Amino acid sequence: MKILIAYHSGTGNTEKVAKSMKEGLVEEGQDVSILPAKEVDPSSLKSYDLVFLGSGIYGGAIGKTMKDLMSKVTEFAPKFAFFNTHASPTAYQKAFSRIGKKIEKNNSVVLGEFDCIGENIGIPQEKQIEMLSKLPAEQKKKAEEHMEKIKGRPDDKDLERAKEFAKSLLNK
Repeated sequence: MKILIAYHSGTGNTEKVAKSMKEGLVEEGQDVSILPAKEVDPSSLKSYDLVFLGSGIYGGAIGKTMKDLMSKVTEFAPKFAFFNTHASPTAYQKAFSRIGKKIEKNNSVVLGEFDCIGENIGIPQEKQIEMLSKLPAEQKKKAEEHMEKIKGRPDDKDLERAKEFAKSLLNK
């Protein structure tokens, strides 16, 4: 199977997940290309059997280069899958919905979506502390607990889960 993994990664978290997915697919003998979304030729998607689209989630939305890529695609691969990294407990859930609708409208199918918590390394520690200081006590406590939970993520377990997710789509 000819597979493309295209991704937008502002902090490097989504790129780590993309590379792990590629590793798993190559282990299964697949022909896999991996590229940042900004380097993907929109007309090339039709030449793949399966396309993975990945992005960090920023304020509930996917990254600009992924949006730009998908806005220019006119011919689609038959199968797609989504993956994302995010620091939010909920803001990632509908980030790919608009792209998913466009894909399905063009007679392609979305096989699944993988999400992974990622440490918010895009915001300096000082800024995070300043943001926390403005929260009411109960919200601040929850936010601090969440920040501790996501520290160092994606970790080895997350990357292994990403690899297994990618491999699980091969027979769909």
